[in-house]
Amino acid sequence: MTERRTRGLVLSVGDHGESDKIVVFFSPDIGKASGIAKGAKRSKKRFVNKLEPFSLLRIHYRPSRNGGLLFLSEADLENAFLSLRNSYDRYIAAMYAGELTLRFTRELDPDPALFTLLIWAMQALDDGRDPLAVTTLFHLRLLGIAGYEPVFDRCGLCGGRLQAARTYTLHGDSGSVVCDRCRHVLRGAVVGLSIQTMKFLHHAQQTNITNLGRLRLNRTNSMEALGALHRYTRYLLQNDLNSWRQFRQMMEH
Repeated sequence: MTERRTRGLVLSVGDHGESDKIVVFFSPDIGKASGIAKGAKRSKKRFVNKLEPFSLLRIHYRPSRNGGLLFLSEADLENAFLSLRNSYDRYIAAMYAGELTLRFTRELDPDPALFTLLIWAMQALDDGRDPLAVTTLFHLRLLGIAGYEPVFDRCGLCGGRLQAARTYTLHGDSGSVVCDRCRHVLRGAVVGLSIQTMKFLHHAQQTNITNLGRLRLNRTNSMEALGALHRYTRYLLQNDLNSWRQFRQMMEH
């Protein structure tokens, strides 16, 4: 079968047998994919120091005849994003973004917009951007790409625009922001959101990805925003993210 090439960001790597590795990566043209790198543990040229989480690679592969694992024949390193593995906070943030990507995507379902967002997040972390801010923005934009974007500029029930005199909450089971007049209608967990946080999130949803790095939100509002997004995501997935506990511990220190 003809060999093909693609770019891919490595999301996870695991051992397989004595000499092979299983690699899960996300690519703009084939989406999330799992492949086997034969002899990768012993390779001194084809894969050495390349098959690492959060490395951006140019991957040479052959599709499987039965729709199983891809066969990875070689990989060229495009960007190692080395600082992500030298900083605990950056690594945990990258791990959180990677898990969100894994959980909200299907095998071999391309999404160039998500790939672009994923690379933006890794580059922003590698450049020293605040991990909490990067993760908040990534989580927000991923929900939009996946089709679960909350609306932050009005009440999801009465449609009333934001007013400083009102208080608002995010209903975790629906992703709807509701004002204090409508809150009694809903049951289930709600998370309070300040007007400042809601305006920021709405603006961040509209901002071109090339300008995301210019947005600024203080730590308190970032924690408030990410807590609300996490609560909504937990409902969507019907279970929690494995990396949330470590990320929350990091935020609290």
